[in-house]
Amino acid sequence: MMSTHHVPILLDPIANFLVDGLKNLGDSAPKGVILDCTLGGGGHSARILEKMRDDPSLLKHCVVGVDRDPEAIARAQVRFEEPLRSGQIELVHAPFSQAAAALKDRPLYGLLADLGISSDQIDSETRGFSFRYPAPLDMRMNPESGVSLQEYLEDVSETELADTLWNYGDERFSRKIARKLTDLRSQGKLPRTSSELADAIASVFPPRLRHQGFHPATRSFQALRIAVNRELEELDTLIRELFPRVAPGGRIAILSFHSLEDRRVKEVFRDRERFELPFKKPLQADEAELAANPRSRSAKLRLAIQKPSSNF
Repeated sequence: MMSTHHVPILLDPIANFLVDGLKNLGDSAPKGVILDCTLGGGGHSARILEKMRDDPSLLKHCVVGVDRDPEAIARAQVRFEEPLRSGQIELVHAPFSQAAAALKDRPLYGLLADLGISSDQIDSETRGFSFRYPAPLDMRMNPESGVSLQEYLEDVSETELADTLWNYGDERFSRKIARKLTDLRSQGKLPRTSSELADAIASVFPPRLRHQGFHPATRSFQALRIAVNRELEELDTLIRELFPRVAPGGRIAILSFHSLEDRRVKEVFRDRERFELPFKKPLQADEAELAANPRSRSAKLRLAIQKPSSNF
């Protein structure tokens, strides 16, 4: 299992925010948890642990790292070998819908979700997230469960496919792409690899639009990934089941990359009876981070503190 090459976004703003929340609880607070719901390459969790070690009084608390990608968990078992032995971190292979069980009866003092796809997934030559490689049409964050992209494309109706590409990818050629793919399906010629699918999508675009900054299949691949992994439903589950578990004074950090995700979080955080917002607008990567990691460009970080009077 190779080590991660994912570069975590807004690393210090997230780690500082969550660890400062632990400090504000005081020494009398019972042992609790910072829950990293999207462990990925482990970068955010590693920095959180590093900052906790700077204040020994915080080491009674632990980080719980959750991810539905078994490869992410396998990499983390190597990366966090020592913190796993000492109990500073626990790893759980699960989706958001099962993350609450990992808390057991412990208070939840910090909640982090990085809703983007990791570089380890994008750059995999076998997972199908990227059209740079002729990978099987899978795209599942957990390849051990759910419906693969191949299965999705074999069953989805033309109308539903067009709506998916439009709603999740803002793809203005959504109807033409859906017609193209369903026509290929009816002929028994549905693409079998990610590169074949990208070529089929690109063929719908006028020639003058096929080489304008980014590949014409980019938006469609994003939309299909969101659909296959039911990412918006997972976010709704996180909001419904985990937000209420955050202890009074506990902190929430949500990093999103799509307007539909960001809008959901923004709407929930508008409830000023439940949340205190340290910033009116989402934080975004500065110029230095953008230069070092162009994938951070679309990221928006929303932060909130659970008010002591919160009543769910």
